[in-house]
Amino acid sequence: MIFSKKYFSLLILFFFIAQSCKKEDKNQQPVKTTYCETPAEKQWNVPFPKWIFYHWVWEDESTQQSAIALVNDYLANDIPVGAIIIDSPWETDYNTFNWDLNLYPDAQAMIDFFHSKDVRVFIWITNMMNVGVEPYYSEAASNNYFLTRAPGDTIPGVFRWWKGDGSAIDFFNPDAVQWWKELMDKVLDMNIDGWKVDGADYNTFLANVRYSPYMNDYVQRIDYSHAYYRLFHDYTREKLGNDRVNTVRPIDNYGLDIGGEVASFAPVDINWAGWVGDQDATFSGLRAALSNMYHSAQFAYLAFGSDIGGYREDKTFPNSRSKEVFIRWTQLGAFSPIMENGGGGEHRPWMFDEQTLNIYRNLVKLRHGCLINYLMDEAEKAWNENRSMMTFISKAKYSYLLGSDIFVSPFLEEGVDISVTFPTGHQWIYLYDKSKIYEGGTTVDLTIPYDEFPVFLREGSSLVDAIDFTNN
Repeated sequence: MIFSKKYFSLLILFFFIAQSCKKEDKNQQPVKTTYCETPAEKQWNVPFPKWIFYHWVWEDESTQQSAIALVNDYLANDIPVGAIIIDSPWETDYNTFNWDLNLYPDAQAMIDFFHSKDVRVFIWITNMMNVGVEPYYSEAASNNYFLTRAPGDTIPGVFRWWKGDGSAIDFFNPDAVQWWKELMDKVLDMNIDGWKVDGADYNTFLANVRYSPYMNDYVQRIDYSHAYYRLFHDYTREKLGNDRVNTVRPIDNYGLDIGGEVASFAPVDINWAGWVGDQDATFSGLRAALSNMYHSAQFAYLAFGSDIGGYREDKTFPNSRSKEVFIRWTQLGAFSPIMENGGGGEHRPWMFDEQTLNIYRNLVKLRHGCLINYLMDEAEKAWNENRSMMTFISKAKYSYLLGSDIFVSPFLEEGVDISVTFPTGHQWIYLYDKSKIYEGGTTVDLTIPYDEFPVFLREGSSLVDAIDFTNN
Protein backbone atom coordinates (compact mmCIF):
# COMPACT_ATOMS: atom_id res chain seq x y z
CA MET A 1 0.00 0.00 0.00
CA ILE A 2 1.33 3.48 -0.90
CA PHE A 3 0.68 6.39 1.50
CA SER A 4 0.88 10.07 0.63
CA LYS A 5 3.00 12.39 2.79
CA LYS A 6 -0.20 13.84 4.27
CA TYR A 7 -1.51 10.46 5.42
CA PHE A 8 1.90 9.48 6.73
CA SER A 9 2.02 12.68 8.82
CA LEU A 10 -1.45 11.94 10.19
CA LEU A 11 -0.40 8.43 11.18
CA ILE A 12 2.61 9.81 13.02
CA LEU A 13 0.40 12.37 14.77
CA PHE A 14 -2.16 9.82 15.92
CA PHE A 15 0.62 7.53 17.14
CA PHE A 16 2.11 10.39 19.13
CA ILE A 17 -1.24 11.31 20.73
CA ALA A 18 -1.90 7.67 21.59
CA GLN A 19 1.50 7.38 23.27
CA SER A 20 0.92 10.62 25.14
CA CYS A 21 -2.39 9.39 26.46
CA LYS A 22 -0.68 6.30 27.89
CA LYS A 23 1.32 8.50 30.26
CA GLU A 24 0.03 9.10 33.73
CA ASP A 25 -2.74 11.69 33.43
CA LYS A 26 -1.77 14.25 36.01
CA ASN A 27 -4.72 15.78 37.81
CA GLN A 28 -5.02 19.46 36.99
CA GLN A 29 -7.20 20.17 40.00
CA PRO A 30 -5.75 22.86 42.29
CA VAL A 31 -3.71 21.90 45.32
CA LYS A 32 -6.00 21.76 48.35
CA THR A 33 -6.16 24.95 50.40
CA THR A 34 -8.64 26.60 52.72
CA TYR A 35 -8.93 29.74 50.60
CA CYS A 36 -10.75 30.58 47.42
CA GLU A 37 -12.39 27.24 46.77
CA THR A 38 -15.72 29.00 46.88
CA PRO A 39 -18.93 27.27 45.81
CA ALA A 40 -19.10 26.62 42.09
CA GLU A 41 -22.20 28.79 41.79
CA LYS A 42 -20.30 31.94 42.75
CA GLN A 43 -20.50 34.51 39.99
CA TRP A 44 -18.49 37.65 39.39
CA ASN A 45 -20.01 40.65 37.66
CA VAL A 46 -17.24 41.03 35.09
CA PRO A 47 -17.06 40.64 31.29
CA PHE A 48 -14.11 38.21 31.34
CA PRO A 49 -13.84 34.53 32.34
CA LYS A 50 -11.93 33.08 35.28
CA TRP A 51 -9.61 31.01 33.09
CA ILE A 52 -7.51 34.03 32.08
CA PHE A 53 -5.82 33.92 35.50
CA TYR A 54 -4.53 30.37 35.09
CA HIS A 55 -1.03 29.50 33.95
CA TRP A 56 -0.34 29.86 30.18
CA VAL A 57 2.50 28.31 28.17
CA TRP A 58 3.78 28.62 24.61
CA GLU A 59 6.72 28.33 22.23
CA ASP A 60 7.97 30.96 19.80
CA GLU A 61 7.96 28.48 16.91
CA SER A 62 6.15 25.19 17.38
CA THR A 63 4.60 22.27 15.56
CA GLN A 64 1.54 20.24 16.38
CA GLN A 65 3.77 17.57 17.87
CA SER A 66 5.86 19.98 19.95
CA ALA A 67 2.81 21.90 21.22
CA ILE A 68 1.13 18.69 22.42
CA ALA A 69 4.41 17.53 23.96
CA LEU A 70 4.84 20.87 25.74
CA VAL A 71 1.50 20.63 27.53
CA ASN A 72 1.93 16.92 28.26
CA ASP A 73 5.38 17.54 29.73
CA TYR A 74 4.08 20.28 32.03
CA LEU A 75 1.33 17.96 33.23
CA ALA A 76 3.78 15.07 33.62
CA ASN A 77 5.84 17.35 35.87
CA ASP A 78 2.71 18.05 37.95
CA ILE A 79 2.40 21.65 36.73
CA PRO A 80 -1.16 22.76 35.88
CA VAL A 81 -1.76 24.45 32.51
CA GLY A 82 -4.71 26.71 31.77
CA ALA A 83 -3.94 27.88 28.23
CA ILE A 84 -1.51 27.51 25.35
CA ILE A 85 -0.64 30.06 22.67
CA ILE A 86 0.00 28.77 19.16
CA ASP A 87 2.37 31.45 17.99
CA SER A 88 3.78 32.21 14.55
CA PRO A 89 4.36 30.46 12.23
CA TRP A 90 1.23 28.33 11.97
CA GLU A 91 -0.17 29.51 8.62
CA THR A 92 0.82 28.83 5.06
CA ASP A 93 1.73 32.54 4.84
CA TYR A 94 0.96 35.88 6.52
CA ASN A 95 -2.01 35.95 6.80
CA THR A 96 -3.99 33.31 4.94
CA PHE A 97 -5.70 31.83 8.03
CA ASN A 98 -4.88 28.44 6.46
CA TRP A 99 -2.93 26.00 8.63
CA ASP A 100 0.45 24.84 7.36
CA LEU A 101 -0.15 21.09 7.16
CA ASN A 102 3.57 20.38 7.37
CA LEU A 103 3.59 21.95 10.84
CA TYR A 104 0.04 21.15 11.94
CA PRO A 105 -1.34 18.18 9.96
CA ASP A 106 -4.59 18.11 11.96
CA ALA A 107 -5.07 21.36 13.87
CA GLN A 108 -8.63 20.48 14.82
CA ALA A 109 -7.46 17.29 16.54
CA MET A 110 -4.83 19.32 18.38
CA ILE A 111 -7.35 21.92 19.58
CA ASP A 112 -9.74 19.15 20.67
CA PHE A 113 -6.90 17.43 22.50
CA PHE A 114 -6.10 20.58 24.47
CA HIS A 115 -9.75 21.11 25.32
CA SER A 116 -9.95 17.53 26.59
CA LYS A 117 -7.24 18.55 29.08
CA ASP A 118 -9.15 21.73 30.00
CA VAL A 119 -6.49 23.84 28.30
CA ARG A 120 -7.64 26.92 26.37
CA VAL A 121 -6.13 27.78 22.97
CA PHE A 122 -4.95 31.17 21.65
CA ILE A 123 -3.90 31.62 18.00
CA TRP A 124 -1.43 34.33 16.93
CA ILE A 125 -2.46 36.88 14.28
CA THR A 126 -1.79 40.42 12.99
CA ASN A 127 -3.41 43.07 10.79
CA MET A 128 -1.15 42.31 7.82
CA MET A 129 -1.20 40.51 4.50
CA ASN A 130 2.10 39.95 2.72
CA VAL A 131 2.73 40.72 -0.92
CA GLY A 132 2.51 37.52 -2.93
CA VAL A 133 -0.08 35.81 -0.74
CA GLU A 134 -2.41 34.82 -3.53
CA PRO A 135 -5.19 34.96 -4.43
CA TYR A 136 -5.95 36.96 -1.30
CA TYR A 137 -3.56 39.87 -1.77
CA SER A 138 -4.67 40.63 -5.33
CA GLU A 139 -8.33 40.36 -4.35
CA ALA A 140 -7.88 42.80 -1.46
CA ALA A 141 -5.79 45.20 -3.54
CA SER A 142 -8.28 45.29 -6.38
CA ASN A 143 -11.07 46.16 -3.94
CA ASN A 144 -9.12 48.89 -2.08
CA TYR A 145 -9.08 46.88 1.16
CA PHE A 146 -5.60 48.11 2.16
CA LEU A 147 -4.34 51.39 3.59
CA THR A 148 -2.28 53.50 1.18
CA ARG A 149 0.37 56.18 1.62
CA ALA A 150 -1.48 59.14 0.15
CA PRO A 151 -4.72 60.27 -1.55
CA GLY A 152 -4.98 59.11 -5.12
CA ASP A 153 -2.64 56.14 -4.68
CA THR A 154 -3.85 53.26 -6.83
CA ILE A 155 -1.68 50.65 -5.12
CA PRO A 156 -1.58 49.53 -1.48
CA GLY A 157 1.01 50.92 0.88
CA VAL A 158 3.71 48.24 1.08
CA PHE A 159 6.26 48.23 3.90
CA ARG A 160 8.65 45.96 5.73
CA TRP A 161 7.50 44.43 8.99
CA TRP A 162 9.08 41.60 10.97
CA LYS A 163 7.47 38.86 8.89
CA GLY A 164 8.16 40.27 5.41
CA ASP A 165 6.80 42.89 3.04
CA GLY A 166 3.09 43.47 3.29
CA SER A 167 0.12 45.81 3.50
CA ALA A 168 -2.30 46.67 6.29
CA ILE A 169 -6.02 45.95 6.11
CA ASP A 170 -8.23 49.06 6.15
CA PHE A 171 -10.45 48.22 9.12
CA PHE A 172 -12.56 51.33 8.49
CA ASN A 173 -13.87 49.82 5.27
CA PRO A 174 -16.92 47.63 6.06
CA ASP A 175 -16.41 45.51 2.95
CA ALA A 176 -12.78 44.88 3.93
CA VAL A 177 -13.92 43.98 7.44
CA GLN A 178 -16.49 41.52 6.12
CA TRP A 179 -13.89 39.95 3.83
CA TRP A 180 -11.45 39.65 6.76
CA LYS A 181 -14.15 38.08 8.94
CA GLU A 182 -14.66 35.38 6.33
CA LEU A 183 -10.96 34.57 6.60
CA MET A 184 -11.20 34.57 10.40
CA ASP A 185 -14.10 32.11 10.20
CA LYS A 186 -11.75 29.37 9.03
CA VAL A 187 -10.13 29.39 12.46
CA LEU A 188 -13.08 30.48 14.58
CA ASP A 189 -15.05 27.51 13.27
CA MET A 190 -12.46 25.30 15.00
CA ASN A 191 -13.68 26.58 18.39
CA ILE A 192 -10.56 28.39 19.54
CA ASP A 193 -10.63 30.38 22.79
CA GLY A 194 -9.05 33.60 21.60
CA TRP A 195 -6.33 35.29 19.57
CA LYS A 196 -2.90 36.59 20.40
CA VAL A 197 -3.37 39.80 18.42
CA ASP A 198 0.10 41.15 17.76
CA GLY A 199 1.19 44.74 17.32
CA ALA A 200 2.00 45.27 13.64
CA ASP A 201 -0.45 48.18 13.73
CA TYR A 202 2.41 50.28 15.08
CA ASN A 203 4.70 49.20 12.24
CA THR A 204 2.01 50.36 9.82
CA PHE A 205 2.16 53.94 11.02
CA LEU A 206 5.90 54.05 11.57
CA ALA A 207 6.10 53.26 7.84
CA ASN A 208 3.79 56.24 7.15
CA VAL A 209 1.03 54.06 5.72
CA ARG A 210 -2.01 55.76 7.17
CA TYR A 211 -4.43 56.79 4.43
CA SER A 212 -7.82 55.08 4.25
CA PRO A 213 -9.26 55.05 0.72
CA TYR A 214 -12.68 54.31 2.24
CA MET A 215 -12.55 57.27 4.64
CA ASN A 216 -10.89 59.50 2.03
CA ASP A 217 -8.66 60.74 4.80
CA TYR A 218 -5.58 60.06 6.85
CA VAL A 219 -6.38 58.16 10.04
CA GLN A 220 -4.86 58.38 13.48
CA ARG A 221 -2.72 55.51 14.71
CA ILE A 222 -4.77 55.06 17.90
CA ASP A 223 -8.04 54.96 15.92
CA TYR A 224 -6.63 52.35 13.55
CA SER A 225 -5.31 50.23 16.44
CA HIS A 226 -8.64 50.31 18.22
CA ALA A 227 -10.57 49.37 15.08
CA TYR A 228 -8.20 46.42 14.56
CA TYR A 229 -8.39 45.07 18.11
CA ARG A 230 -12.11 45.65 18.50
CA LEU A 231 -12.82 43.64 15.35
CA PHE A 232 -11.03 40.60 16.74
CA HIS A 233 -12.66 41.04 20.14
CA ASP A 234 -16.21 41.69 18.98
CA TYR A 235 -16.38 39.16 16.17
CA THR A 236 -14.80 36.33 18.13
CA ARG A 237 -17.31 36.80 20.93
CA GLU A 238 -20.17 37.17 18.48
CA LYS A 239 -19.25 33.82 16.94
CA LEU A 240 -18.17 31.84 20.00
CA GLY A 241 -19.50 33.50 23.15
CA ASN A 242 -18.41 35.76 25.98
CA ASP A 243 -15.97 33.30 27.53
CA ARG A 244 -13.51 34.08 24.70
CA VAL A 245 -10.68 36.52 25.33
CA ASN A 246 -7.83 37.91 23.24
CA THR A 247 -4.38 38.67 24.59
CA VAL A 248 -3.12 42.03 23.32
CA ARG A 249 -0.39 44.48 24.24
CA PRO A 250 -1.40 47.19 26.73
CA ILE A 251 1.48 49.74 26.98
CA ASP A 252 4.66 48.88 25.10
CA ASN A 253 7.24 51.66 25.14
CA TYR A 254 10.18 49.71 23.65
CA GLY A 255 12.56 50.86 26.38
CA LEU A 256 11.67 54.57 26.25
CA ASP A 257 10.03 54.58 29.71
CA ILE A 258 6.96 56.45 28.53
CA GLY A 259 3.28 55.72 28.85
CA GLY A 260 -0.03 57.19 27.86
CA GLU A 261 -1.91 56.93 24.59
CA VAL A 262 1.18 57.25 22.41
CA ALA A 263 2.50 53.92 23.76
CA SER A 264 -0.84 52.13 24.14
CA PHE A 265 -2.15 49.44 21.84
CA ALA A 266 -5.51 47.83 22.65
CA PRO A 267 -8.50 49.71 24.05
CA VAL A 268 -8.52 49.58 27.85
CA ASP A 269 -12.12 48.36 28.02
CA ILE A 270 -11.47 45.10 26.10
CA ASN A 271 -7.89 44.21 27.06
CA TRP A 272 -8.28 42.07 30.17
CA ALA A 273 -5.42 39.64 29.57
CA GLY A 274 -2.56 41.61 28.07
CA TRP A 275 1.14 40.90 27.77
CA VAL A 276 4.08 43.29 27.62
CA GLY A 277 6.83 42.18 25.28
CA ASP A 278 9.31 41.56 23.79
CA GLN A 279 12.24 41.70 26.23
CA ASP A 280 15.75 40.29 26.43
CA ALA A 281 16.40 37.32 28.73
CA THR A 282 18.27 39.47 31.27
CA PHE A 283 17.58 41.55 34.36
CA SER A 284 17.62 44.56 32.05
CA GLY A 285 14.83 42.86 30.10
CA LEU A 286 12.94 42.19 33.34
CA ARG A 287 13.17 45.89 34.25
CA ALA A 288 11.95 46.81 30.76
CA ALA A 289 8.92 44.56 31.26
CA LEU A 290 8.21 46.20 34.62
CA SER A 291 8.43 49.64 33.01
CA ASN A 292 5.68 48.63 30.60
CA MET A 293 3.68 47.10 33.44
CA TYR A 294 4.04 50.29 35.47
CA HIS A 295 2.78 52.45 32.62
CA SER A 296 0.02 49.96 31.79
CA ALA A 297 -1.22 50.21 35.37
CA GLN A 298 -1.04 54.01 35.23
CA PHE A 299 -3.16 53.91 32.07
CA ALA A 300 -5.73 51.71 33.90
CA TYR A 301 -5.28 48.49 31.93
CA LEU A 302 -6.88 45.85 34.13
CA ALA A 303 -4.68 42.73 33.89
CA PHE A 304 -1.44 41.87 32.12
CA GLY A 305 1.76 39.89 32.46
CA SER A 306 5.12 39.45 30.78
CA ASP A 307 7.01 36.68 29.01
CA ILE A 308 8.61 34.79 31.91
CA GLY A 309 12.36 34.66 31.35
CA GLY A 310 12.17 37.18 28.51
CA TYR A 311 11.16 36.63 24.90
CA ARG A 312 14.23 37.05 22.74
CA GLU A 313 16.03 33.90 21.71
CA ASP A 314 19.76 33.28 21.92
CA LYS A 315 21.11 30.02 20.56
CA THR A 316 23.76 29.76 23.28
CA PHE A 317 21.48 28.33 26.01
CA PRO A 318 21.97 27.91 28.92
CA ASN A 319 24.21 30.97 29.04
CA SER A 320 21.66 33.18 27.28
CA ARG A 321 18.89 32.79 29.87
CA SER A 322 20.39 32.28 33.29
CA LYS A 323 18.73 30.20 35.94
CA GLU A 324 18.62 33.25 38.21
CA VAL A 325 16.82 35.42 35.66
CA PHE A 326 14.36 32.62 34.92
CA ILE A 327 13.58 32.00 38.61
CA ARG A 328 13.15 35.67 39.54
CA TRP A 329 10.99 36.25 36.47
CA THR A 330 8.91 33.15 37.28
CA GLN A 331 8.27 34.57 40.73
CA LEU A 332 7.29 37.92 39.24
CA GLY A 333 4.97 36.16 36.78
CA ALA A 334 3.26 34.13 39.48
CA PHE A 335 2.37 37.34 41.33
CA SER A 336 1.29 39.30 38.25
CA PRO A 337 -2.33 39.44 37.07
CA ILE A 338 -1.47 37.25 34.06
CA MET A 339 1.08 34.40 34.33
CA GLU A 340 2.45 33.31 30.97
CA ASN A 341 5.69 31.61 30.00
CA GLY A 342 7.04 31.38 26.48
CA GLY A 343 9.19 32.86 23.75
CA GLY A 344 12.44 32.12 22.01
CA GLY A 345 14.95 29.69 23.44
CA GLU A 346 14.51 27.40 26.43
CA HIS A 347 11.61 28.19 28.78
CA ARG A 348 10.80 24.77 30.23
CA PRO A 349 11.62 24.81 33.96
CA TRP A 350 12.66 21.14 34.12
CA MET A 351 15.39 21.84 31.57
CA PHE A 352 17.27 24.02 34.06
CA ASP A 353 17.53 21.82 37.15
CA GLU A 354 15.47 20.22 39.94
CA GLN A 355 15.49 23.34 42.10
CA THR A 356 14.11 25.48 39.27
CA LEU A 357 11.44 22.89 38.54
CA ASN A 358 10.37 22.73 42.19
CA ILE A 359 10.18 26.51 42.50
CA TYR A 360 8.16 26.78 39.30
CA ARG A 361 5.80 23.93 40.20
CA ASN A 362 5.12 25.29 43.70
CA LEU A 363 4.36 28.76 42.41
CA VAL A 364 1.91 27.53 39.76
CA LYS A 365 0.19 25.30 42.32
CA LEU A 366 0.03 28.18 44.78
CA ARG A 367 -1.56 30.34 42.11
CA HIS A 368 -4.04 27.73 40.88
CA GLY A 369 -4.92 26.52 44.36
CA CYS A 370 -4.99 29.72 46.37
CA LEU A 371 -5.07 32.84 44.24
CA ILE A 372 -7.49 32.43 41.33
CA ASN A 373 -10.62 33.42 43.24
CA TYR A 374 -8.68 36.18 45.00
CA LEU A 375 -7.62 37.50 41.59
CA MET A 376 -11.22 37.37 40.37
CA ASP A 377 -12.42 39.21 43.47
CA GLU A 378 -9.79 41.90 43.02
CA ALA A 379 -10.37 42.08 39.26
CA GLU A 380 -14.07 42.69 39.86
CA LYS A 381 -13.27 45.57 42.23
CA ALA A 382 -10.73 47.07 39.85
CA TRP A 383 -13.03 46.69 36.84
CA ASN A 384 -15.88 48.46 38.62
CA GLU A 385 -13.51 51.28 39.62
CA ASN A 386 -11.90 51.63 36.16
CA ARG A 387 -8.39 50.90 37.41
CA SER A 388 -5.66 48.29 37.19
CA MET A 389 -5.30 45.27 39.45
CA MET A 390 -1.71 46.45 40.01
CA THR A 391 -0.97 49.55 42.09
CA PHE A 392 2.68 50.53 41.95
CA ILE A 393 4.07 51.90 45.22
CA SER A 394 7.51 52.83 43.90
CA LYS A 395 8.58 53.44 40.31
CA ALA A 396 12.26 53.24 41.29
CA LYS A 397 11.85 49.80 42.88
CA TYR A 398 8.81 48.74 40.81
CA SER A 399 7.21 47.49 44.01
CA TYR A 400 3.45 47.08 43.75
CA LEU A 401 0.23 45.85 45.28
CA LEU A 402 -1.55 42.99 43.49
CA GLY A 403 -5.10 43.69 44.55
CA SER A 404 -5.29 45.03 48.09
CA ASP A 405 -3.76 42.18 50.08
CA ILE A 406 -0.52 41.18 48.28
CA PHE A 407 2.59 43.39 48.21
CA VAL A 408 5.47 42.49 45.89
CA SER A 409 8.98 43.98 45.72
CA PRO A 410 10.60 42.25 42.72
CA PHE A 411 14.30 41.64 42.25
CA LEU A 412 15.70 43.99 39.62
CA GLU A 413 19.25 42.65 39.55
CA GLU A 414 21.35 39.64 40.48
CA GLY A 415 21.78 38.58 44.09
CA VAL A 416 19.74 37.73 47.16
CA ASP A 417 19.89 41.05 49.01
CA ILE A 418 17.11 43.59 48.56
CA SER A 419 15.86 46.75 50.24
CA VAL A 420 12.07 46.73 50.69
CA THR A 421 9.93 49.75 51.56
CA PHE A 422 6.51 48.69 52.83
CA PRO A 423 3.23 50.44 52.00
CA THR A 424 1.90 52.61 54.79
CA GLY A 425 -1.24 51.91 56.79
CA HIS A 426 -0.82 48.18 57.46
CA GLN A 427 1.53 45.56 58.77
CA TRP A 428 2.85 43.11 56.19
CA ILE A 429 3.43 39.39 56.78
CA TYR A 430 6.11 37.53 54.83
CA LEU A 431 4.57 34.81 52.66
CA TYR A 432 7.35 32.30 53.31
CA ASP A 433 7.63 32.83 57.09
CA LYS A 434 4.58 34.24 58.85
CA SER A 435 6.58 35.00 61.97
CA LYS A 436 8.21 37.85 60.05
CA ILE A 437 5.95 40.91 60.21
CA TYR A 438 6.95 44.35 58.92
CA GLU A 439 5.51 47.75 59.76
CA GLY A 440 4.06 49.79 56.93
CA GLY A 441 6.14 52.80 55.95
CA THR A 442 9.43 51.25 57.04
CA THR A 443 12.39 50.26 54.85
CA VAL A 444 14.10 46.97 55.65
CA ASP A 445 17.14 45.27 54.12
CA LEU A 446 16.37 41.59 53.53
CA THR A 447 18.18 38.52 52.27
CA ILE A 448 15.86 36.40 50.13
CA PRO A 449 17.16 33.04 48.83
CA TYR A 450 16.31 31.91 45.31
CA ASP A 451 13.50 29.61 46.44
CA GLU A 452 11.71 32.55 48.10
CA PHE A 453 10.52 35.94 46.84
CA PRO A 454 9.68 39.30 48.47
CA VAL A 455 5.91 38.75 48.70
CA PHE A 456 3.97 39.97 51.73
CA LEU A 457 0.34 39.61 52.82
CA ARG A 458 -1.65 42.39 54.43
CA GLU A 459 -2.34 41.67 58.08
CA GLY A 460 -6.02 40.80 58.47
CA SER A 461 -6.37 39.38 54.98
CA SER A 462 -8.03 35.98 54.69
CA LEU A 463 -4.99 34.96 52.64
CA VAL A 464 -2.83 34.90 55.77
CA ASP A 465 -4.59 31.94 57.33
CA ALA A 466 -5.43 30.34 54.01
CA ILE A 467 -1.98 30.02 52.47
CA ASP A 468 0.59 27.68 53.93
CA PHE A 469 3.24 27.90 51.25
CA THR A 470 5.64 25.62 53.11
CA ASN A 471 3.26 22.70 52.52
CA ASN A 472 3.03 23.17 48.75
